[in-house]
Amino acid sequence: MTQVTPENIKDFFEQAAKAYGDAWKVQADYYDGLVRRNAQAMTDLADARVASFNEMRESKTFNQAFEANLAFEEKVREGLVALQEENTKSWEKLVDELKGIYTPAKKAAKAPAKKAPAKKAA
Repeated sequence: MTQVTPENIKDFFEQAAKAYGDAWKVQADYYDGLVRRNAQAMTDLADARVASFNEMRESKTFNQAFEANLAFEEKVREGLVALQEENTKSWEKLVDELKGIYTPAKKAAKAPAKKAPAKKAA
């Protein structure tokens, strides 16, 4: 059992303050990256939509216009799948970092490892 002393209390609060500060930074970095990725993806999709509208406008036949729209739809699918994968990886990284911050370091066992009992000869 840990004794409650002024030094232990001070150490506890210092560790807690450091953990909260580290967690704040990690979370801020995560949300900053999330906003940047999502904004970039939406910008790219908007640019692709404008380009597809231009292709549709310049098309000579309905089939050409339809194919331009299908190409845009495929780009949307690919872009959103890539965005989801990046966001998922970023989320997993955030969770791992927060676990590292808030999980107390395990102290090495001071007792020697137990040996298996010797087998008795019959």
